[in-house]
Amino acid sequence: MKAFFKTLIAETKKQHKNYFHSKMIYISLFVWPFLSFMTTYYSFKAFDVSQSKVGYLTGENMIVYILLGYMCMSFFRSLVQSAWNFSFERISGTLELIYLSPASRQGILLGNAISSLFESVVIMCIFGAATIVCKHEVIRMKLLPCSIVFVIIAIMAILWGMFLNAIFLFSRDSGFLFTILEEPMEIFSGVKVPTALFPVWAKAISVIFPLTYAVEAVRKVILEGSTLYELKGFICTSIMIMLVLYSATVIVIRIVEKHSRVTGNLTLF
Repeated sequence: MKAFFKTLIAETKKQHKNYFHSKMIYISLFVWPFLSFMTTYYSFKAFDVSQSKVGYLTGENMIVYILLGYMCMSFFRSLVQSAWNFSFERISGTLELIYLSPASRQGILLGNAISSLFESVVIMCIFGAATIVCKHEVIRMKLLPCSIVFVIIAIMAILWGMFLNAIFLFSRDSGFLFTILEEPMEIFSGVKVPTALFPVWAKAISVIFPLTYAVEAVRKVILEGSTLYELKGFICTSIMIMLVLYSATVIVIRIVEKHSRVTGNLTLF
Protein backbone atom coordinates (compact mmCIF):
# COMPACT_ATOMS: atom_id res chain seq x y z
CA MET A 1 0.00 0.00 0.00
CA LYS A 2 2.88 2.36 0.79
CA ALA A 3 4.42 1.67 -2.62
CA PHE A 4 1.07 2.39 -4.26
CA PHE A 5 0.74 5.84 -2.68
CA LYS A 6 4.37 6.72 -3.41
CA THR A 7 3.82 5.82 -7.06
CA LEU A 8 0.54 7.74 -7.12
CA ILE A 9 2.11 10.94 -5.75
CA ALA A 10 5.18 10.68 -7.97
CA GLU A 11 3.13 10.15 -11.14
CA THR A 12 0.80 13.02 -10.29
CA LYS A 13 3.74 15.40 -9.84
CA LYS A 14 5.41 14.16 -13.00
CA GLN A 15 2.33 14.71 -15.15
CA HIS A 16 1.82 18.16 -13.67
CA LYS A 17 5.35 19.18 -14.65
CA ASN A 18 5.02 17.60 -18.10
CA TYR A 19 1.72 19.13 -19.21
CA PHE A 20 1.17 22.15 -16.96
CA HIS A 21 4.59 23.72 -17.10
CA SER A 22 3.39 27.12 -18.37
CA LYS A 23 0.62 29.56 -17.44
CA MET A 24 -0.37 29.63 -21.12
CA ILE A 25 -1.71 26.09 -20.66
CA TYR A 26 -4.36 27.39 -18.29
CA ILE A 27 -5.38 30.10 -20.75
CA SER A 28 -5.99 27.49 -23.44
CA LEU A 29 -7.95 25.36 -20.98
CA PHE A 30 -10.27 28.30 -20.38
CA VAL A 31 -10.58 29.75 -23.90
CA TRP A 32 -11.49 26.54 -25.73
CA PRO A 33 -14.37 25.46 -23.41
CA PHE A 34 -15.58 29.06 -23.27
CA LEU A 35 -15.81 29.33 -27.06
CA SER A 36 -17.57 25.96 -27.29
CA PHE A 37 -19.99 26.98 -24.56
CA MET A 38 -20.84 30.32 -26.22
CA THR A 39 -21.34 28.63 -29.60
CA THR A 40 -23.83 26.20 -28.10
CA TYR A 41 -25.61 28.88 -26.08
CA TYR A 42 -26.26 31.17 -29.05
CA SER A 43 -27.31 28.18 -31.15
CA PHE A 44 -30.00 27.45 -28.54
CA LYS A 45 -31.08 31.11 -28.45
CA ALA A 46 -32.56 30.74 -31.93
CA PHE A 47 -35.17 28.23 -30.68
CA ASP A 48 -38.07 28.25 -28.25
CA VAL A 49 -36.77 25.83 -25.62
CA SER A 50 -40.00 26.05 -23.65
CA GLN A 51 -41.50 23.61 -26.17
CA SER A 52 -38.84 20.99 -25.47
CA LYS A 53 -39.61 17.64 -23.89
CA VAL A 54 -37.19 18.33 -21.03
CA GLY A 55 -39.23 19.58 -18.08
CA TYR A 56 -36.46 21.44 -16.28
CA LEU A 57 -35.12 23.23 -19.38
CA THR A 58 -36.55 26.75 -19.70
CA GLY A 59 -35.52 30.00 -21.30
CA GLU A 60 -34.53 31.36 -17.88
CA ASN A 61 -32.16 28.54 -16.91
CA MET A 62 -30.85 27.69 -20.38
CA ILE A 63 -27.41 29.24 -19.81
CA VAL A 64 -26.97 27.24 -16.58
CA TYR A 65 -28.34 24.09 -18.26
CA ILE A 66 -25.70 24.26 -21.01
CA LEU A 67 -22.96 25.31 -18.62
CA LEU A 68 -23.54 22.28 -16.38
CA GLY A 69 -23.12 20.03 -19.40
CA TYR A 70 -19.79 21.61 -20.28
CA MET A 71 -18.58 21.47 -16.69
CA CYS A 72 -19.18 17.71 -16.67
CA MET A 73 -17.68 17.40 -20.13
CA SER A 74 -14.49 19.10 -18.95
CA PHE A 75 -14.04 16.33 -16.36
CA PHE A 76 -14.15 13.57 -18.93
CA ARG A 77 -12.59 15.33 -21.94
CA SER A 78 -9.40 16.09 -20.03
CA LEU A 79 -9.00 12.40 -19.23
CA VAL A 80 -9.41 11.34 -22.86
CA GLN A 81 -6.74 13.84 -23.89
CA SER A 82 -4.40 12.85 -21.07
CA ALA A 83 -4.67 9.17 -21.98
CA TRP A 84 -3.77 10.02 -25.56
CA ASN A 85 -0.80 12.12 -24.43
CA PHE A 86 0.31 9.44 -21.96
CA SER A 87 0.46 6.89 -24.79
CA PHE A 88 3.51 8.73 -26.15
CA GLU A 89 5.45 7.54 -23.10
CA ARG A 90 5.17 4.05 -24.50
CA ILE A 91 6.48 5.24 -27.87
CA SER A 92 9.42 7.08 -26.30
CA GLY A 93 10.38 4.10 -24.13
CA THR A 94 9.56 5.72 -20.78
CA LEU A 95 6.87 3.19 -20.02
CA GLU A 96 9.25 0.25 -20.44
CA LEU A 97 11.54 1.77 -17.81
CA ILE A 98 8.60 2.26 -15.45
CA TYR A 99 7.54 -1.36 -15.88
CA LEU A 100 11.07 -2.53 -15.05
CA SER A 101 10.71 -0.80 -11.67
CA PRO A 102 8.61 -2.06 -8.72
CA ALA A 103 6.19 0.86 -9.20
CA SER A 104 2.50 0.05 -8.81
CA ARG A 105 0.85 -0.21 -12.23
CA GLN A 106 -2.48 0.98 -10.87
CA GLY A 107 -0.73 3.83 -9.07
CA ILE A 108 0.77 5.01 -12.36
CA LEU A 109 -2.55 5.07 -14.17
CA LEU A 110 -4.43 6.58 -11.23
CA GLY A 111 -1.80 9.30 -10.74
CA ASN A 112 -2.05 10.35 -14.37
CA ALA A 113 -5.84 10.42 -14.20
CA ILE A 114 -5.97 12.46 -10.99
CA SER A 115 -3.49 15.07 -12.21
CA SER A 116 -5.38 15.52 -15.48
CA LEU A 117 -8.76 15.71 -13.79
CA PHE A 118 -8.12 18.41 -11.22
CA GLU A 119 -5.72 20.50 -13.27
CA SER A 120 -7.94 20.67 -16.33
CA VAL A 121 -11.26 21.57 -14.72
CA VAL A 122 -10.15 24.33 -12.34
CA ILE A 123 -10.70 27.19 -14.81
CA MET A 124 -14.02 25.81 -16.03
CA CYS A 125 -15.28 25.42 -12.46
CA ILE A 126 -14.37 29.03 -11.64
CA PHE A 127 -16.18 30.24 -14.74
CA GLY A 128 -19.14 27.98 -13.94
CA ALA A 129 -19.38 29.18 -10.34
CA ALA A 130 -19.43 32.81 -11.49
CA THR A 131 -22.22 32.13 -13.97
CA ILE A 132 -24.30 30.19 -11.44
CA VAL A 133 -23.96 33.02 -8.91
CA CYS A 134 -25.23 35.46 -11.54
CA LYS A 135 -28.23 33.17 -12.26
CA HIS A 136 -28.83 32.05 -8.67
CA GLU A 137 -32.60 32.49 -9.05
CA VAL A 138 -32.86 29.33 -11.19
CA ILE A 139 -30.81 27.16 -8.82
CA ARG A 140 -32.80 24.62 -6.78
CA MET A 141 -29.98 22.45 -5.45
CA LYS A 142 -29.66 20.97 -1.97
CA LEU A 143 -26.17 20.79 -0.50
CA LEU A 144 -25.96 17.11 0.49
CA PRO A 145 -27.29 15.55 -2.76
CA CYS A 146 -25.21 17.97 -4.83
CA SER A 147 -22.01 17.14 -2.91
CA ILE A 148 -22.57 13.39 -3.20
CA VAL A 149 -23.30 13.63 -6.93
CA PHE A 150 -20.11 15.56 -7.62
CA VAL A 151 -18.02 13.12 -5.56
CA ILE A 152 -19.49 10.20 -7.52
CA ILE A 153 -18.83 11.95 -10.83
CA ALA A 154 -15.23 12.71 -9.87
CA ILE A 155 -14.58 9.07 -8.92
CA MET A 156 -16.29 7.82 -12.07
CA ALA A 157 -14.24 10.21 -14.22
CA ILE A 158 -10.98 9.09 -12.57
CA LEU A 159 -11.80 5.41 -13.17
CA TRP A 160 -12.75 6.26 -16.76
CA GLY A 161 -9.32 7.89 -17.11
CA MET A 162 -7.55 4.85 -15.64
CA PHE A 163 -9.31 2.56 -18.09
CA LEU A 164 -8.44 4.78 -21.06
CA ASN A 165 -4.82 5.01 -19.93
CA ALA A 166 -4.60 1.23 -19.85
CA ILE A 167 -6.11 0.92 -23.34
CA PHE A 168 -4.03 3.70 -24.89
CA LEU A 169 -0.79 2.37 -23.42
CA PHE A 170 -1.33 -1.18 -24.58
CA SER A 171 -2.04 -0.84 -28.27
CA ARG A 172 0.16 0.82 -30.87
CA ASP A 173 -2.92 1.48 -32.99
CA SER A 174 -5.11 3.10 -30.30
CA GLY A 175 -4.93 6.65 -31.66
CA PHE A 176 -8.31 6.19 -33.34
CA LEU A 177 -9.86 5.92 -29.87
CA PHE A 178 -9.14 9.61 -29.34
CA THR A 179 -11.29 10.45 -32.38
CA ILE A 180 -14.04 8.07 -31.28
CA LEU A 181 -14.17 9.25 -27.67
CA GLU A 182 -13.61 13.00 -28.03
CA GLU A 183 -16.35 14.53 -30.21
CA PRO A 184 -18.89 11.65 -30.12
CA MET A 185 -18.78 11.74 -26.31
CA GLU A 186 -19.74 15.42 -26.41
CA ILE A 187 -22.48 14.87 -29.00
CA PHE A 188 -24.15 11.72 -27.66
CA SER A 189 -23.85 12.40 -23.92
CA GLY A 190 -26.37 15.24 -23.93
CA VAL A 191 -23.88 18.04 -23.34
CA LYS A 192 -25.39 20.14 -26.11
CA VAL A 193 -28.71 18.49 -26.99
CA PRO A 194 -30.77 16.68 -24.30
CA THR A 195 -30.74 12.92 -24.76
CA ALA A 196 -34.55 12.94 -24.39
CA LEU A 197 -34.71 14.47 -27.88
CA PHE A 198 -32.48 11.80 -29.46
CA PRO A 199 -33.80 9.15 -31.84
CA VAL A 200 -33.62 5.57 -30.60
CA TRP A 201 -30.30 4.78 -32.32
CA ALA A 202 -28.63 7.84 -30.74
CA LYS A 203 -29.99 6.95 -27.29
CA ALA A 204 -28.47 3.49 -27.70
CA ILE A 205 -25.05 5.08 -28.28
CA SER A 206 -25.44 7.51 -25.39
CA VAL A 207 -25.76 4.74 -22.78
CA ILE A 208 -22.16 3.69 -23.53
CA PHE A 209 -20.63 6.87 -22.14
CA PRO A 210 -20.47 7.48 -18.35
CA LEU A 211 -20.72 11.19 -19.11
CA THR A 212 -24.37 10.72 -20.13
CA TYR A 213 -25.38 9.75 -16.59
CA ALA A 214 -23.18 12.42 -15.02
CA VAL A 215 -24.68 15.27 -17.06
CA GLU A 216 -28.26 14.19 -16.36
CA ALA A 217 -27.65 13.83 -12.62
CA VAL A 218 -25.96 17.22 -12.25
CA ARG A 219 -28.75 18.99 -14.10
CA LYS A 220 -31.43 17.29 -12.03
CA VAL A 221 -29.78 17.99 -8.70
CA ILE A 222 -29.07 21.66 -9.47
CA LEU A 223 -32.05 22.69 -11.62
CA GLU A 224 -34.74 20.47 -10.06
CA GLY A 225 -33.38 20.10 -6.53
CA SER A 226 -33.60 16.30 -6.69
CA THR A 227 -33.13 14.39 -3.45
CA LEU A 228 -30.88 11.38 -2.88
CA TYR A 229 -33.92 9.11 -3.09
CA GLU A 230 -34.81 10.55 -6.50
CA LEU A 231 -31.22 10.02 -7.62
CA LYS A 232 -31.04 6.40 -6.48
CA GLY A 233 -31.09 5.20 -10.10
CA PHE A 234 -28.05 7.34 -10.94
CA ILE A 235 -26.20 6.22 -7.80
CA CYS A 236 -26.77 2.50 -8.49
CA THR A 237 -25.84 2.88 -12.17
CA SER A 238 -22.69 4.82 -11.28
CA ILE A 239 -21.57 2.15 -8.81
CA MET A 240 -21.98 -0.52 -11.49
CA ILE A 241 -20.08 1.60 -14.03
CA MET A 242 -17.24 2.16 -11.56
CA LEU A 243 -16.97 -1.54 -10.79
CA VAL A 244 -16.91 -2.39 -14.50
CA LEU A 245 -14.28 0.27 -15.28
CA TYR A 246 -12.01 -0.78 -12.42
CA SER A 247 -12.34 -4.47 -13.24
CA ALA A 248 -11.63 -3.80 -16.93
CA THR A 249 -8.55 -1.74 -15.99
CA VAL A 250 -7.16 -4.53 -13.79
CA ILE A 251 -7.76 -7.08 -16.56
CA VAL A 252 -6.01 -4.93 -19.17
CA ILE A 253 -3.03 -4.39 -16.83
CA ARG A 254 -2.68 -8.16 -16.37
CA ILE A 255 -2.91 -8.74 -20.12
CA VAL A 256 -0.22 -6.10 -20.69
CA GLU A 257 2.08 -7.74 -18.12
CA LYS A 258 1.59 -11.17 -19.68
CA HIS A 259 2.10 -9.85 -23.21
CA SER A 260 5.26 -7.93 -22.28
CA ARG A 261 6.81 -11.01 -20.67
CA VAL A 262 6.23 -13.06 -23.82
CA THR A 263 7.24 -10.49 -26.45
CA GLY A 264 9.64 -8.23 -24.55
CA ASN A 265 7.64 -5.08 -25.35
CA LEU A 266 4.38 -3.38 -24.43
CA THR A 267 3.00 -2.92 -27.93
CA LEU A 268 0.03 -4.90 -29.17
CA PHE A 269 -0.76 -4.07 -32.80
